[in-house]
Amino acid sequence: MTVSNLELVANPAQPNSNQQVEEVRIKSLSLPFTIRIARTEDQLLKAVNVRVQTYERHHPSLASILKQPELDDKTSNSLVLLAQAKQDDTALGTLRIETNLTSKIRVEVLLRESSRFNRKTIAFVTRLGVRQSSNSQLVKISLFKALHRYCLARQIEWIVVTAKPPMDRQYLKLGFEDVYEATKLLPIPWSDNIETRLLCLNVVQAESQWRAANHPLYEFMIQEYCPDIRIFDSVAGIWGQPRTDSAQDLQLSSIFGRNSDTN
Repeated sequence: MTVSNLELVANPAQPNSNQQVEEVRIKSLSLPFTIRIARTEDQLLKAVNVRVQTYERHHPSLASILKQPELDDKTSNSLVLLAQAKQDDTALGTLRIETNLTSKIRVEVLLRESSRFNRKTIAFVTRLGVRQSSNSQLVKISLFKALHRYCLARQIEWIVVTAKPPMDRQYLKLGFEDVYEATKLLPIPWSDNIETRLLCLNVVQAESQWRAANHPLYEFMIQEYCPDIRIFDSVAGIWGQPRTDSAQDLQLSSIFGRNSDTN
């Protein structure tokens, strides 16, 4: 891969001939799509259309009631991520993040008051949908990279998801664990009472867990800079224009299957 090199000089105020120079290798990947926060009605409707198409494959009864934006799409404690193709702005994938930073969120009723989540900051991930395409796997993992980066920036401690088997396997491969026992399925009242598995991931500990396990996506999730993930546009300019490598060839099949996911 092509990388950009930065030289950091130890104690630059007192230079000397014995000074050690540390090379920091920053790898920048160019994606064939962008990921942004949906901020307009048009962008939100594109996300809704991806949801409907995805849910029609897995949960037709739920898809029929998701054809319009939901109230939770526009609340102050939620945001919707949207992946769009660079070539023609086609919507490729989406997910919604609901946080309890300012008020309680509905998933907290499924978490015991005395649990490890008590008085913790939580991001509840819902309405994940990815359009079937040659880039489906890359879109999906890039949405999760954006999710993880967002949670780190907002100092959110836990990511919580619901997943219906066998879709739960992809979360388990990413390091998610059961909130309760593995065999317990909970009906989700706001999702047509679909019975799902409740899973969680510690945002800060995820990095060390992936590194210790030599996870195949560790480099992509933690070390790679993807300028096309534009959820923090206001600070994007500080990165300049580093050389980029294509992420098209990332081997993701060992982590995610070919089918898209919903929750």
